[in-house]
Amino acid sequence: MWMTHEALGAEWEPSRSKMMIYSQGPQTTVLVAPERPDAWKQEPYHLQLRILANKVEAESGYLIVFVGDDVTKVEPEVLGQTY
Repeated sequence: MWMTHEALGAEWEPSRSKMMIYSQGPQTTVLVAPERPDAWKQEPYHLQLRILANKVEAESGYLIVFVGDDVTKVEPEVLGQTY
């Protein structure tokens, strides 16, 4: 299931982004297609995921990215800081 979220644009369509996003309890999960393991690290996705991590953290949640067996917790974007 692809999560519809007002902060996510058409670029998040799974066939385009190679990712699916859904929420279950406090966890927001990003499933990345194995053939594009770096998709979530590319723009516009990476910054948007960090901003979304801010939103879910403010609601006592967290954002996790799964690429095969690799699991990464996305840290919130710190506004005004360059990475």
